[in-house]
Amino acid sequence: MLNRRTILKTAAGMALFGPLLSEAAAPAGLPRRLVIVLECNGIYPVAFLSAKARSSLGSASIGNDIMFSRVYPTTARTLTGDAVGSALCLDPLKASSSRISLENRAAVLLGLSSNITGGGHSSGTGALSCAVNGAAATIDAVLAPKLKRTAPYEAIRLGTSSAATPIVYETCSFGPKRPAPILVNPALAYDSIFGSIAKGATAGAERSALFDFARADVQATLATFKGNSNERIKLERYLASLEGLRARETQLASMAASVQPLLPPAPADNPLIKNAGSPPDSLMWLEAQFQIATTCLLGGLTNTVVLASGSSGFDVHYESIIPTIGRHDLQHGIDNPSNWTAIAAVTRKHVELIAKLARTLAATPEVGASGSMLDHTAIVFMSDNGEQHHSTAAEWPTLVLGGNALGLRTDGRTVIYPEMGQANNRQVSNLFNTLGHAAGDADFNTFGNEGPTRIAQGPLSELYG
Repeated sequence: MLNRRTILKTAAGMALFGPLLSEAAAPAGLPRRLVIVLECNGIYPVAFLSAKARSSLGSASIGNDIMFSRVYPTTARTLTGDAVGSALCLDPLKASSSRISLENRAAVLLGLSSNITGGGHSSGTGALSCAVNGAAATIDAVLAPKLKRTAPYEAIRLGTSSAATPIVYETCSFGPKRPAPILVNPALAYDSIFGSIAKGATAGAERSALFDFARADVQATLATFKGNSNERIKLERYLASLEGLRARETQLASMAASVQPLLPPAPADNPLIKNAGSPPDSLMWLEAQFQIATTCLLGGLTNTVVLASGSSGFDVHYESIIPTIGRHDLQHGIDNPSNWTAIAAVTRKHVELIAKLARTLAATPEVGASGSMLDHTAIVFMSDNGEQHHSTAAEWPTLVLGGNALGLRTDGRTVIYPEMGQANNRQVSNLFNTLGHAAGDADFNTFGNEGPTRIAQGPLSELYG
């Protein structure tokens, strides 16, 4: 089996990665990565409730409820050594004859709130910004520059959607009213990210020539430009963007031979894309997007990934789970046992895909540091709107995997925070403060736009330290 260190030492990869293969020559600081996975339209707290956590809160008090914050403690409760795989939807974290356990690489967080986002069907960019939709940058955009190092892509944003467009803009943001695009068609994502790598030197040369042509055109325009200064600034920014794209194309060309062995099947040959149906099975397309994300991480193409499952158009379909019913109708019929079983199965499938990625990273040695890639990667799984279909944003059940070398206490624990409205409640912004610290910024304490409703600044001590 190829490992990342072997791949990056191939002759074709030496031009770019040769200087990075010794610790002394590596960029300053530890390798650090962030993967955020969002499931649309609610993850119910019971999905992540382990047997130990249920017992701690009182099994009789919870009964068959799928939400039960009324029994949360008044101060944070940490359950260490927890078999988190006993939770309804976390079974894929368990060990089996063919897979390692991830239960001791995980942390479950219950009780975090983010009321500022509004919840509803979707919080839009609120989930990842802890702000009103569209009002602020999302955590991926803020941390990506800190994590980029030598990667050609600052961030890769992929997903699925019920929207009839290949690109959507409702989940991630570079800043106020500056939405970040998410590629929700895996065929487009494959071609956009791997185009010159998968198709060889000729395709790469054609893409480079296109950038060169555009760059020369702008340079010629600037040389004779007589317009106002604002228009000139726009042209100069456009030129800088083209220069950046051209430099990235050169870098991708130098990485092609080392990344090619990692490529997933091309769209025309990938059954997850070919056989997804119409409308496509969101879970099949999501799995194809996970394949792309895995290659991007293993190949060093990026250190920041967002996988947004239906968050920009949540009425997706899951034909492989429950045919003919979209997410919206599925949720409205949650009292129907078959609907609830399907909803739990969808969340479990997300965890299965996350676990597969985590095990791949765990099996891959880190380059330039000790341990595995998973030790240096924080994987966060949460919903885009909170705890239910018509969410109040009162709770955001969260699963965190990996990142032990970054200071995360993902050692097999469940942390239960007081419910929203309690003095010791903690917020999703505190989780994102934690990720900022794990990314190497010891002053990352104020992310989030809750204003006077902010309870406490800084990271979650139960998760980081």
